[in-house]
Amino acid sequence: MFEEIYAIYEKEIAEIPFVCREGCSACCTQSVTMTTAEGATITAFLAEQGRSLPVLPDTTGRSQPVCTTNDLAACCLAGRELPPEPEMPWIYEPCVFLQNDRCTIYPARPFGCRSFGSTKCCAEHGIAEAPEWFVTLNTVVNQLVEHLDRDGCWGNMLDVLDYLVQKDDGSVRDGGCRAARLLPTQLLPGFLIPPAEEKIISRFWEKLARAGILVDR
Repeated sequence: MFEEIYAIYEKEIAEIPFVCREGCSACCTQSVTMTTAEGATITAFLAEQGRSLPVLPDTTGRSQPVCTTNDLAACCLAGRELPPEPEMPWIYEPCVFLQNDRCTIYPARPFGCRSFGSTKCCAEHGIAEAPEWFVTLNTVVNQLVEHLDRDGCWGNMLDVLDYLVQKDDGSVRDGGCRAARLLPTQLLPGFLIPPAEEKIISRFWEKLARAGILVDR
């Protein structure tokens, strides 16, 4: 199902003049978040190629998020105060799957990677730029991906992969998200969409419905 969502998403953003090209890896860092379902996609991809996970860096001293994307949306929709986030500096160390400025798991990369895009070269300008509706669409897809991983976990890519490895060898039981520095995934509470962008998001949702990907909004 994720592949269908990604295909529709990529068609929606095709009109944006991104400058991102193969070999451009400024955004390929260790600060990517994802769900356990996306992590399982990565491990399955590696297994199909006869490859194993690389050695994962120790993340013990790193800050971790206090709420998932759907947690955040639920707080905003209910008018509740957001939980305080710890200081979370961006970790610029290269992704463990990056080799010679190329992604070695590109077909199986999580949505957190797919959603990076800029109309200016990040390496030259130091920042990414994109239309506001692109950011909104990314949030919507992130919420949907989380929703579809019911009873799963969400967090930093490295922590998710480490959790899956430990589950496979029996050292972490099902439901041990928080013990593994992760958060339980949450169901979709609704969206926060500016009126000016409602038409674009509705068009995307209609395409999902036509593809048989039906989720109550």
